[in-house]
Formats: sequence, structure tokens, C-alpha cells
Amino acid sequence: MSNLVNAFDSSTWDAAERAYFQYVDGVIAKGKNQRFSNGKPWHAAYLIFKFLGAAQRHVRIFSGTLARSTPEGVPIYEAPSIIEAAGAFLKRPGTSLWIALEQAIDAPEGDADKHPLIAGVHRLREQGDLRGSMEVRRVKDQTVESLRQRSALYHMLLMDERGWRLETDPHLPDVKAIVNAGNTKEAAHLCRAFDTGVWPHGEIVAAVSA
Repeated sequence: MSNLVNAFDSSTWDAAERAYFQYVDGVIAKGKNQRFSNGKPWHAAYLIFKFLGAAQRHVRIFSGTLARSTPEGVPIYEAPSIIEAAGAFLKRPGTSLWIALEQAIDAPEGDADKHPLIAGVHRLREQGDLRGSMEVRRVKDQTVESLRQRSALYHMLLMDERGWRLETDPHLPDVKAIVNAGNTKEAAHLCRAFDTGVWPHGEIVAAVSA
């Protein structure tokens, strides 16, 4: 465990990791139309954090289970920094966070409201600070199978209609993913694919709104 990189603890970074995180910071800040890889779990966690921080209106996620952490113990959607970034995003009026899941949610006892990210949004509403909305859906098995048969089953993270992360191979430990933080044409295409091919074919497992 001690040798794992934590995207939110710079004391765990070597020079190469520090350079990668700084590169991501710069690309997202400038909205560069430039592709780069994002396969390591701590790299993925950092990108989720940065996309949530940079998004203005809409974040779309198509995930396997909304994993709290990897089997090796790398925090993903249970990372406090990601939960805080989601909260900061949803404090702004008119924002929406849509999450579609291929499989059952990674939550204690299968209770979506006990998932750390969803619980964090519930706390935001209880505090009176929620201005946006979040909805989580489980995609129907037949839709998942149809996407798989058409070689169109790709997990993705979409920031507004300008940034995207697409997993070309979601299998641990060698996940392969490509990111572009500033290609509106490709981002719009992926948003349409999500909005028409994934989102309408899901059943709600959690919803939180102001």
C-alpha cells in the first residue's frame, strides 16, 4: 500500500508523476485540443477531479460500478478531493451530474445512497447548499449487451461539450484511456452518444436535487 501513488498527496509522487499532474493542470486550464493518455488509476482519479473543477454546466459519466477504490486500494470515487469537487460543482445553479453504470453500484449493501459520492451530495442538500442536480442510473443489461456487440461499449467522462475521457480498454490493471480537454466537435459527438445510446436506457438508482 505504501508504494501506491495518491493523486491528492504530492508526497507520494516521483518526478515523472509530478510532471504528469502538472501537464494535466496546464492542458485543462488552457482547454487545449490535445490528446493524452490517462490509464493509471491515480491519473484517472486526478482527471475526474480536474474535470469536475473545470466543468461549467454538465458532467456525464459512464462507469462500470462507480468504484470507490481499485482492488489495490487507490481511492477513486471515495476520494475526499473528488467528493469535494463534485460538491463545489453542484453548488452552482443549473449544473447537472449524470452518472450511468454498466453494473451494480459499488456501495455498502448495494445501497446507492451509502456510496461516498452520493452521500456527499445528500449532505450538500441537507446543508442547503445544493443548487444543481445529480442522477445515477443503471443501464439495462440488454443495452449493455447491444453496445458490446456493436463494439460501442466505452466508459467515458464528459465535461460540458468540450472535454472528454474515453476508455478504450477498461480492464484492470492495464486500463487504457485517451483524453482531450478542448475538442468541442468530438466532445459533442460523445455527448450525443451518451444522451441517446446510454442515458435513456437506464433505471434510476439515485437522484438528488435542490
